Amino acid sequence: MARPPLTDAERDQRREAILVAAMAVFEGDASTGGAGGLGAVSFRRIATVAGCSYATPYSYFANKAALIDALRARAFVWMERIMRDAIAPFDSADDRLDALATAYVQAALERPNRYALMFFALEDAEASTPSLELKRAKRDALDVCTQVIAAGQASGGFPATVDPLTAAHVFWSAAHGVVSLQVAGQFVMGRDVQTLIPTLIRVLRSGLEHMQPLEKGGEFRKTA
Repeated sequence: MARPPLTDAERDQRREAILVAAMAVFEGDASTGGAGGLGAVSFRRIATVAGCSYATPYSYFANKAALIDALRARAFVWMERIMRDAIAPFDSADDRLDALATAYVQAALERPNRYALMFFALEDAEASTPSLELKRAKRDALDVCTQVIAAGQASGGFPATVDPLTAAHVFWSAAHGVVSLQVAGQFVMGRDVQTLIPTLIRVLRSGLEHMQPLEKGGEFRKTA
């Protein structure tokens, strides 16, 4: 008798199991029995970790590039959830922004390989156009910061000289730079991410408070 087709829920569960196994392989989890990295990610090894047939992953991902694309989306979803959980207990705009930045940096430092997967070009992972899943995950993760800033501006807690999306990009760029330098071991003379993040937030906020709004259609101009 032919096996009945999987329901949509069962397919989603199986795809999720494959991605969990793939992330464990990529991150070099002890349970996968080896070093991680993109070079370690293969459909055969993922199937072994997931406990399914070698052909099963191909039913969900056409090739390795499609799988990595989905893993990157999963990494953004992971960061989004961490940030949303971090801000949930707080009401004030300042506390929420502090909690968001702290959670973002801590998560990135605890799982630097997963964090790198979010942002850095890794071999041929960007060979194809990013999927809608990845684009949505990136947008939703950034939107956490955008929403915090927008709510702060609406309540009068944050200056409104810059639109929330632009301000969110500025804060995210700064946090990303601090994380990258910390991971690379580039901080010197007694400074580290724990001491720099609070100062960074204050400096950026102060800068926004004193910034003159751009004229409509204004753009950045290089100086000679």
